Amino acid sequence: YDEILRTTDGGLNWTNIPNGLDHPYEFSVLRVSPKFSTDQTIFAGFKGKIGIYRSTNRGDLWEPYSTGLAPSNKIVKKMEVAETSTGYVLFFADANGALFRRSNADANWIQVLDKTNKVTVIAISPNYATDKTLLIASSAGSLRKSTNGGIDWTNLGTPTGTVIYDMAIAPGSSEIFLATPNFGIFYSNDGGSSFINKGVNLPHEAINNIAVSPNYLIDRTVFCTSLTHSVYKSTDRGDNWTLFNSGAKITGQTSLLNELTDLQISRTYATDKTVFLPVFDGLFMSRNGGATWLQRQTRKGILTGLALSSSFNNDHKMIATTYVGKGIAISSNSGTTWSTSGWPNPSGRKMNFFDSQIVKNPDGSQTVISATSGGIGNSTDFGASWDVKHVPRFLAIDPDVVTFTVLSASPNFANDKEIYLGSRFHGVIQTKDAGKTLRLQKGVPLTHPITSVAVSPNYANDRTAFAATRNGEVWRTQNGGDNFLRVGASSIISQGWPGQKYTWIAISPQFSTDKLVIVGTASGIYRSTDGGTTWTKETNATVGSNAVVQQVEFSPNFATD
Repeated sequence: YDEILRTTDGGLNWTNIPNGLDHPYEFSVLRVSPKFSTDQTIFAGFKGKIGIYRSTNRGDLWEPYSTGLAPSNKIVKKMEVAETSTGYVLFFADANGALFRRSNADANWIQVLDKTNKVTVIAISPNYATDKTLLIASSAGSLRKSTNGGIDWTNLGTPTGTVIYDMAIAPGSSEIFLATPNFGIFYSNDGGSSFINKGVNLPHEAINNIAVSPNYLIDRTVFCTSLTHSVYKSTDRGDNWTLFNSGAKITGQTSLLNELTDLQISRTYATDKTVFLPVFDGLFMSRNGGATWLQRQTRKGILTGLALSSSFNNDHKMIATTYVGKGIAISSNSGTTWSTSGWPNPSGRKMNFFDSQIVKNPDGSQTVISATSGGIGNSTDFGASWDVKHVPRFLAIDPDVVTFTVLSASPNFANDKEIYLGSRFHGVIQTKDAGKTLRLQKGVPLTHPITSVAVSPNYANDRTAFAATRNGEVWRTQNGGDNFLRVGASSIISQGWPGQKYTWIAISPQFSTDKLVIVGTASGIYRSTDGGTTWTKETNATVGSNAVVQQVEFSPNFATD
């Protein structure tokens, strides 16, 4: 999810704060100013070539903060921030391994080390305001130290004999901890002149995160995680470790190094005892020094889809789908109040819904269609009750349950019962009997999530449907789903890395005559007037030729308005 979320109640509720983030790229790192209570400043680094954004008002508004960086330096791999006597200083390593510095007093980023240094990890002293100390590790595991803010460097060799996944400098600056892929944790008590191995009670696998208590000079506390275990705690400088189960699960949906990431300790740990563990599947927090943990659902109740009644002007009915727990909500007064739908949930489990559709039937009635990982359902009484069909696992493709992302039903659903459903890992799935049986669509790749599906308003005659992927690809069937072929491969160009090219498809209500299809991409809008065979880029200044377009919808009265 390409979002920054903020909580002001200890993680119970979260708000998306995207204002000013006008690009399609995923975040790589998020850091908060050490003087946040007064300067309200946050920094976000990105995987795409746009560098760093800054907010000076708690994330309410973001602005580019990359002045002085060449395009080749704008992929942020690592970033750390430290307090100075007059504000803050940031250091970041780009994808090439170069190191850059910028303080609150600087107008531009300054290159500290070039790409030949292959910087992959950065650690800044908690006492940087007075000692100006930082460490960097290279992709080969070589370690260097600066005691004047990166102007001069001392080579500390390759103390672990291998790469370094993470490192931390303890308050006082003489003690250093290094996390390694094979040999546990390395420790120095002389500023890095010598190191010893510390790994009692740690598992025989990579240590990928390490964090030191801000109150270390008194409590001697260090936390770490391994590839599959979290969280370990030591209260004796790392000599001995105890595992406190955080409850975080290995999802298998990303590499092991990305499952448990960026272990952080509260700056006021001495009094609040709070530790944070971001993981691929959410956020875990401890408020008693790591003894017990609870999961915070950062996306709980977030709206994922909205559908209006085909007679909305008269009945004011709406259906909303939400993520984590709240399921499907119904409103009969234009969204003023909401009630829970009747989707069956006898076990009381938390349900995630991503999309719904309301189909107007030939007799004037309506059918609501939605899906969750456990089933596909339709309702003829606007969500009060549902006919839900179980969705099996496709073990030959992926062992996980099918996670749907979008759906589009045939305009003639009352008769043909056809639905196309996009998924995260199973491509496009079609049903011709309202979910009783399912078939995987031929042609559409399984390597990227489906971001949009659209069915022709004239589907009964032209058998046409479209699907788009997070890789910026558009696919079309003209035979009712027997096979899909890619369209616009050479003309629809979307910026971003693979997997970051969000794409949306909309079909004109008059498709049978105008053949108009519009695609929103991370690089503006593309349109086809021949049913998707050829495409041209929309250059209207109102939208912008390279705007990030995440959704496109046609007016029901498009023919006249």
